[in-house]
Amino acid sequence: MKGMQKIKRGKSFAGVAQYALKPGAHHKCDPVVIGGNMLGDSALELVAEFDRSKQLRPDVQKPIWHNSLRLPQGESLTNEQWKRIADDYMKRMGFGDTHLRCYVLHDDQAGQHIHIIVVV
Repeated sequence: MKGMQKIKRGKSFAGVAQYALKPGAHHKCDPVVIGGNMLGDSALELVAEFDRSKQLRPDVQKPIWHNSLRLPQGESLTNEQWKRIADDYMKRMGFGDTHLRCYVLHDDQAGQHIHIIVVV
């Protein structure tokens, strides 16, 4: 398992949610929300939740934190295993249970990976 070394901060919830959940020909199956602490499971629902949270902290310029974790090519985990790993990773990165977040599973030729999207 490795972090993809692409931790990004951003302003747009819509952009990252649509990117993470957009089906693509290179995916073995469509991306899906597998965990986190948000209610939504579609890009529109997640964006609405993120936007409500953003309104509570107008002082934060870049409220989105996004990173990915990838397995070596040919390896895979269950959704439950991914959730446990992602939750542990979030704790180690200093995020608490109150940080809104979702985990989106991608499975493509380069290997299975998850996108972690968090409101900071």
